[in-house]
Amino acid sequence: MLLKERGILHSCHLQENNMQIILLETLNKLGKAGEIVSVKDGFAKNFLIPQKKAIIANKKNRDNLASKMIQIEENNERKIREANEIKSKLEGKDIIIQMEANEDGNLYGNVGPKQITDNLKKDHSIDLDPANILLGNVKELGDYTVIIRLYDEISLELRLEITKKT
Repeated sequence: MLLKERGILHSCHLQENNMQIILLETLNKLGKAGEIVSVKDGFAKNFLIPQKKAIIANKKNRDNLASKMIQIEENNERKIREANEIKSKLEGKDIIIQMEANEDGNLYGNVGPKQITDNLKKDHSIDLDPANILLGNVKELGDYTVIIRLYDEISLELRLEITKKT
């Protein structure tokens, strides 16, 4: 006999557990610093809160939001300054990556955001998150455009040149 027929098993609805958080910095696709947004529990508990990018929007934190806004705005201004410094450091620079390729110019692999960030770290001592790199599909030698999101609405375009490894 089925458990449901015996009244032992009740139908349950799985609902997504969302948590209200206060953003401590502006995050792409999520919101601006100081905003209260709703995100999945796991994202908040495993990433945003430990990385100090957000705090739980409980009554105490909501009540203290006005006093925290000064600190949040100072932090936001610092991040904007840092993003502008990186932008000025990289403007006009090219990224050149050597890859194995066949005679037709097709790569034996493809270039992704990780190779771009590794190159920027090696050549310019700039450490970025690969998630901030917007890059189309690169599967052959040639020139491409890379968009780097630095912070909030600060981004820049760089020329990516893929050459054949000799």
